[in-house]
Amino acid sequence: MDPDAARVAMLHQDPHPAHRGFAEAIGADLVDYHRRSAGPLDGTLAEDALNGLTYPDYDVYLVEGSRPLYAGLLCRFARGGKLVYLCADHGLYRLGSADFEGDSALKSLIGTFGTPAVRAAGRRGIDGVIAVSAFAAEFTRPVVGPKTPIEVAHPFVQPSTYDALGDVEPSLGSEVAVTVARPWEYKGVDLLVDAWPRVRESFPDAELHVVGGGHPESYAETPGVRVRGYVEDLADAFAPGSLFVQPSRMDTFPVSTLEAMRAGLPPLVTRTTGTRSEARRIDESLVVEPNEDALARGVRRYFERDLADRRSLSETARDRGGRFDRDSRTAAFRAAYRDVLEEL
Repeated sequence: MDPDAARVAMLHQDPHPAHRGFAEAIGADLVDYHRRSAGPLDGTLAEDALNGLTYPDYDVYLVEGSRPLYAGLLCRFARGGKLVYLCADHGLYRLGSADFEGDSALKSLIGTFGTPAVRAAGRRGIDGVIAVSAFAAEFTRPVVGPKTPIEVAHPFVQPSTYDALGDVEPSLGSEVAVTVARPWEYKGVDLLVDAWPRVRESFPDAELHVVGGGHPESYAETPGVRVRGYVEDLADAFAPGSLFVQPSRMDTFPVSTLEAMRAGLPPLVTRTTGTRSEARRIDESLVVEPNEDALARGVRRYFERDLADRRSLSETARDRGGRFDRDSRTAAFRAAYRDVLEEL
């Protein structure tokens, strides 16, 4: 398929700013996958089916994440066109698991038809994949099969934030760790808070700053934990710290890690986080298992480093973070998109 001639729509619910930039980079129209109100069918598979049959005709449907995937597959089977899945969430990570934390429609689909049927539909209906990380590509591959083209294209830090964070001078001599996250279970902030007493056993004055609105105030009952809530300027959030922690139980490629790196904070991330690829390039010890003991050990190990070592890691982190500007990442996405379409 000719990428320059194809008419493309991005099916979305509420597009991530980076994904909106991806759509602009390839000239895609933005189409809300909840195209029409379904009344009593709201939130059901029947609603997705109805929506999937009413989209305008396009040559390519770029489906943002797992929420619009079912509607996109129905559209693909009923009306033709190619479906390219933008794997940017964890909807397919634990396909069929009882503790799967994803969209209700996809969970209903699994419950109704079973994991093998969903995988069969994915292999027949998903023509190509652009994953936001190598990790996302790994857990998507079993769903789409060995022959479906998969390319990786990372998101970017928003330009105004990118510029502001480049001037941050982190407090590398401190024993302060920062985490920035939404108050969602998969982000794992509770694991980090529960791990903090073990950090304080070795570093009695160590502090954890929890940034982001909606986190329980009870976190502050743990000694050394400060709940900062929503912070307007991320530079103010990162400046007191010497370490950033991404304690996610699972995360495809969190931009918060990139923002911290841009500010010069080395990131400690879990093995089930897509930004493990970046953390490993800074130092292998910055990737740990997603549990309390491993997080505590990782933080303690970093705080044991001398200032010269921390500065070296900070410089490497800032250099890596500087690669996630809008222009270079949208160019990389455009190239990945072209590669996928040229294989179809």
